[in-house]
Formats: sequence, C-alpha cells, structure tokens
Amino acid sequence: MSSETVTDQVNPRELPADSFTTSDIARIQLGSKIDYTASELGRYVRMLGEDLAEAGDYVRKAASMRTSVESLVDQAVLTERARGTSWHTIGEALGISAADAEVRWGNAEARWRRTSRAQSCYRKDPGRWAARVDRYITTDTPHQLGTATRRPLTASLDAAAHLTGRDVAAADHAFAGTACTHCPH
Repeated sequence: MSSETVTDQVNPRELPADSFTTSDIARIQLGSKIDYTASELGRYVRMLGEDLAEAGDYVRKAASMRTSVESLVDQAVLTERARGTSWHTIGEALGISAADAEVRWGNAEARWRRTSRAQSCYRKDPGRWAARVDRYITTDTPHQLGTATRRPLTASLDAAAHLTGRDVAAADHAFAGTACTHCPH
C-alpha cells in the first residue's frame, strides 16, 4: 500500500475510459465487490435485530455469504495479479503453494484479461463504477470507522495521476503493476 497522501478531488466520470489501466479496473471491481459483500453482511445483521427470521434463515444466509466471500477472494486474486503480484506471494497469503494458486486462478485471470469493454460494465464505464466505490469509501455507514482518514479510490488510480500529481512510476515499481499509457507521467 502506498504512503502517499492525496487530497485532490478527482471526478472519475471526467476521466477518459481509455486512461484507466488494467490495475485501475481490477481495483474498481474489487471495491465494488467489497461494497456488495458489506451490504449483504449489513442485511444479515439487520435480520438479527428485526427478528423476522424463520427457522434455518440464519444458517441459509451464512451459507450464501460464503459464496460472496469466495467471490471476493477470487476478485482480490485477480486484482493482485493485475498489480503484478506473483503467484508465490498470493499463495503465501492464502496458505497454499504458488502452483496451487496458479492452478486455482490462472484460467480466471486469463479470461479476465481477455474481457473487452463490450463484455464488462467496469471496462465500458470505469468512471461511473469508480464514483460508486468512492461514494462507498467516503460515506458514513455502520460497518466503517470515521471519515477522517478515508480517501477516495479515484485519487490513487493511475488514470487520475495526471490530475493529482501522483507518482505512478513509484507506485508501479512498488507493486510491479501496469503503467498508464494515456498521458506522459
């Protein structure tokens, strides 16, 4: 994670779609997946307070959350790969071998990289989805701490570097990620 502090406001909807790097798109997708999963967890805990659950509802909901969390792990792996993270590091983080990690997620990564703009709402309109993730990050919600240290995702995207002055080369070096080809920074 970068130690940069960016306070510039970036409107992601004003960024050209082709300025978003593969790493940007992956991070936007991961943020969207986190938002969805957190919302699902919020509905689950409200189920307890409303006491409207029928027998078995708590277990059914927990089982459905397992699928959401597995999908979140899948997207986190794809995001790490888009940032240039090695299979060794991913395997280590998951407590499995690099070979097992590559077998488990390698084909999914290849499919994800081949996805076109027409096939993916995130690639078609990344600014819209980045704005949604920004709103999730910066809005007070029950499952978050205070807003004092939050910063929108958009301010750290490669696509916004030319607006914020963010050092993309340093970030690329730190994460071995992909470089933005939209502007010379």
